[in-house]
Amino acid sequence: MYKTLPLAAAVSVATMSFYPTVSSAQGAGEAGMLEEVIVTAQRRAESLQEVPMTVTAITPQDIADYNLFRFEDLAQLSPGLSLESNGGFGSVAQMRGVGFDSNASAAPAVDVYINETPVDANYAFQSIYDIGQVEVLRGPQGTLRGRPAPGGAITVTTRRPDLDAVGGSISASAGDQGSQNYQGALNVPLIDNQLGLRVAAMFDEDEGNRAKSVNSGIESERETKSWRASLLWAPTDGFEALLTHQWLESDRINMETVNGPGAGYNGLAIGDDRDLSVMEGKSGGKQKFQTTTLHMSLDLPGHVLYYNGAYQDNSFDFDVELDSLNAALDWTEAQKTRSSFKVDSQELRLESDNPDAFADYLVGLWYMKTDTATTFAQPSVLDGAFGSPLNPDPTGGVNSDYLIQASGGIPIEMTEYAIYSNTTLHLTDATDLQLGVRYLQSEEERVETINTSAAEIAIGIAPGAPLNGLCQGLVGLGVGFNGDETYPGYCDLVLASSNYTQTASQDQEAWVYNVALKHQFTDDVMAYFNYGHSWRPAGVTVGVTAPVTPDLLQGDPEESDSYEIGVRSELFDRRMRLNASIFHQSFDNFIGRFNEVPYIGAGDSIQSGGFTYPGDATVDGFELDVSYSLTENWWAQFNTAYADGTFDDATVPCRDTNLDGNADSGDIGNLTVADFGGNSVIYCNVDTRISTTPKWTAMLQTEYSFELFSNDAYVRALYNYYSDQEDTGMDYEADAYGILNVFAGLRGVNSPWEISVWAKNLLDEDTLLERGQPQTVYGMFPAGYYQVRYVPEREIGLTLRYAFGNG
Repeated sequence: MYKTLPLAAAVSVATMSFYPTVSSAQGAGEAGMLEEVIVTAQRRAESLQEVPMTVTAITPQDIADYNLFRFEDLAQLSPGLSLESNGGFGSVAQMRGVGFDSNASAAPAVDVYINETPVDANYAFQSIYDIGQVEVLRGPQGTLRGRPAPGGAITVTTRRPDLDAVGGSISASAGDQGSQNYQGALNVPLIDNQLGLRVAAMFDEDEGNRAKSVNSGIESERETKSWRASLLWAPTDGFEALLTHQWLESDRINMETVNGPGAGYNGLAIGDDRDLSVMEGKSGGKQKFQTTTLHMSLDLPGHVLYYNGAYQDNSFDFDVELDSLNAALDWTEAQKTRSSFKVDSQELRLESDNPDAFADYLVGLWYMKTDTATTFAQPSVLDGAFGSPLNPDPTGGVNSDYLIQASGGIPIEMTEYAIYSNTTLHLTDATDLQLGVRYLQSEEERVETINTSAAEIAIGIAPGAPLNGLCQGLVGLGVGFNGDETYPGYCDLVLASSNYTQTASQDQEAWVYNVALKHQFTDDVMAYFNYGHSWRPAGVTVGVTAPVTPDLLQGDPEESDSYEIGVRSELFDRRMRLNASIFHQSFDNFIGRFNEVPYIGAGDSIQSGGFTYPGDATVDGFELDVSYSLTENWWAQFNTAYADGTFDDATVPCRDTNLDGNADSGDIGNLTVADFGGNSVIYCNVDTRISTTPKWTAMLQTEYSFELFSNDAYVRALYNYYSDQEDTGMDYEADAYGILNVFAGLRGVNSPWEISVWAKNLLDEDTLLERGQPQTVYGMFPAGYYQVRYVPEREIGLTLRYAFGNG
């Protein structure tokens, strides 16, 4: 078996890699053997082949080799993992068929940790740089770090300072689709072998989803800039402290892409183009992310004491153009969302440090306080806003007297406490039993306020026929008629302003636990069984601008049980690595997110929004990872994952525009208030999938290197396959497709430089991934367009890198 390293030593080795000269962790090493992969998935540094769970390790060399500039790019090297950045707010992380939408206002199904600090997906989904290692941990998490997460976790470790050598690196990349990425780092020992400083920075710019409006000429774009400073102090062999501060700012403009003939007045007919929009305005905004972390370790007799503390101060300011189909001209319906997100987390952990003991154990305390303050504002149109309701005009602008302004705020304060322990019993030289448990308490205080302005609505009495003063006679009824007949046959009714406040508090406690048994049959073959019980507090519906029933605001907590069997093996003198696992997971009250659901809004208008709602679900799947060193300079790796997660005939809010009991993506203009049956929303019984990730995903990567002009030349390829979409509950389900990325370059053998050319989506795959249905906007204007999303078109680029010292 491989030697297990102390945690600090392993992290130091992992984060001191030097891009141009270190081969991939999955690639060929000495004498053609596959290199050993060290991970810290269990808070101890150990070989990947000895961990009784499925882990994908992504090294800094992998990130450099495949030009992974953004967090969501990591999914290219981890089949079964889906990372979608939806333009700021609403980022999604999914794994093993378990979906999650950050709009659910719930603890994530897949948690993200940066330097052992849990980070909200909306802020984690940014550019990545100067990374030590990324680990994708599959299956329930919660007895070793942070918060419970039923789907898994992604841990990101940034580069640590080097205490004994000056070093640094610089890189520049540019592509023909407007992308630019610049990164740099500098490492300086301030006191030899005791105090070191590392500073890194990044600038990233691209064209977002590469969309341009045919009406306004506005183009999508994305710009991110960030810097990070890390100070490492190690005055003795038994103590070290690492202080890190990171600042990041991201600006985005998002333009919704559409296809369709249009309505004649609102834009050009658009065929199968994947980069055209018809929006008059724009969606987008700014995100700011600041985090400060402090990590300390102290050697004690037979133990190590760890402290992890962090403070995050994050915010976003985001506007969404709701009339993305340009159904009404000279009118921008902007939903404005402002949010601040402050998090204080503390962890104290004691670990045993005796390699010859019968038991390895750790015990820890966890505290996290999250203060979120979100405000929103958006207008809604009422009858009369576009002229006479009998013949509304989408080209004449809007009459603001018939607009109702909805605004509000949702401050949430959540405090979490936990005590946890994990023990590994070495039953024999070949058999280990691992037991983990966490007891947690959560306290939540929430206030939701919705304010609506006074507004007028045109009430049809005899549409089109002058009423000759009848409207004046209705004033005496005392129900709000003001006597005006702005449009023939309609009397104006004034809706009074309103204020609605709902408070909620919730105290919860739960147990999370896991059991793992592994047996080492030989030095190269290990098998394991892993059982995990997970829990998440209920999610919350936010941003719906009308009062709804309490069950639509917050449901019951989620619980799940997971079972996994796996094997880890190395064959042919460690030239081949073959790892496989199968799993089953059942959920009670899985926290689902249902978007674009019609609901009855202010003034009985029918609007659409997102609802967080629970339903029972089941997931089954397997994973396979095969790496092979064909020669000393040629290696290949194949990964595949299958996961089928579905609701178990759950009753949930849905978009059912033809009232057949099945969710669809049809036109909400077909609905009337009576169709809701007295409810705030329409419900469906569903057995659809709980994730938008295709059931089958696969990855094949390979690299061949050879000598050229006394330097090291290489050709590298990465192919990702995604099966067709099935059982999504939507009218359109995407076909299967594959994306091929290729890289070719030259790097110095004894000098720290590298130049490479690359092509992403070399074959220019253009599969349509999402297709909406034409909509009747505001219940009166058939826009003639529908929303679409395609695979991004081919991009060709160039990357230059230079490093010195240890990089």
